[in-house]
Amino acid sequence: MYELFIELTDQLFYEGYAEQLAHSDPQAFQFEFNDFLNTYSNEMVLRMPHS
Repeated sequence: MYELFIELTDQLFYEGYAEQLAHSDPQAFQFEFNDFLNTYSNEMVLRMPHS
């Protein structure tokens, strides 16, 4: 998931953005990464077939 987050973030902004953010503002990077994980997890739960 980490690699997917890096790839998506770099595509949205510019190549190297995610790494730069991680070094310049680790708290903001962690916030964005956690938000990505939460959003992705919620999407997966909603898309799973229910028994």
